[in-house]
Amino acid sequence: MKIHSFVCTWFLAALFFFSVTGVPAQELTPGKVTDLVFSDASLPPTLHAMMTHQGVTPTMTVRLPDDFDSSKTYPLLVYVPGFDGGLKGNIGNAQTIAGNRGWIVASVPLYKKTVDTSEPAGGILVSFEDEPIIARSYEIMLGRLFALVPHIDRERSAMVGFSNGALTIAVLVSCHDEFILGHFRNFCLVDHGMFHLTDLHKQGARDCRFLVLVGDKQDMGRELKICQSKLLQDEWQLLGVHLSYQIMKDTGHEFGDRQMAKVGEWLRNPASADSSRQREPRQTVEGFR
Repeated sequence: MKIHSFVCTWFLAALFFFSVTGVPAQELTPGKVTDLVFSDASLPPTLHAMMTHQGVTPTMTVRLPDDFDSSKTYPLLVYVPGFDGGLKGNIGNAQTIAGNRGWIVASVPLYKKTVDTSEPAGGILVSFEDEPIIARSYEIMLGRLFALVPHIDRERSAMVGFSNGALTIAVLVSCHDEFILGHFRNFCLVDHGMFHLTDLHKQGARDCRFLVLVGDKQDMGRELKICQSKLLQDEWQLLGVHLSYQIMKDTGHEFGDRQMAKVGEWLRNPASADSSRQREPRQTVEGFR
């Protein structure tokens, strides 16, 4: 009877897992990119599906490092892509940033509450009103990964976003999403999101590390992006928040191998990457009266 009960319990658990992710746990193997398909998780349509008017099943891509050992801990890098997020993010960029060893990498699609084509950029830009949809979707998707690989190093784990992906990260952090701030301590925003990054003095966000990268090639709003990035560094440095910005030379609104190498260095060598910036001591409330 006990054996029968155990078998039934195991079968039901396996059935639930397969229905939510679309793949059995044993397929999450080192060195192999795996699609976690969320066909029955009550997720909203992705931004890509909304923009293309296609039926797209929400999918997250994951890759365990070549040197993965289940008895050890590894940091997780989640890449949040730009534009409409594509079918299932961009795991290639995540792998380029982190490399093949030492890091678990994943990429997620984008989400948005509604699309209003009368808005700038045809309504594709993520905003604060989208935060509940994004937060719930990422908690379901990333929660499945944390369940599969429970021993992830939170202190070194990071989220990197480009363009609309940077906006997405800024919205989540600025709204103090408990799940995201509870699992990641490093955030990199590439050439967008600097106008949405606020309230970093609050508990949870203030102890994280932030890197804002901005290109120097002239296009619409370029000078404003550079000014806002510098203002962010100076503003949050005053309160002891670990935020720095860097200008990407000869770079426009793009995220190529050269820029990804800069992010990878920042992630792997936090002390050396930030050594050029002298942090100001934290100020007391009385100091601002």
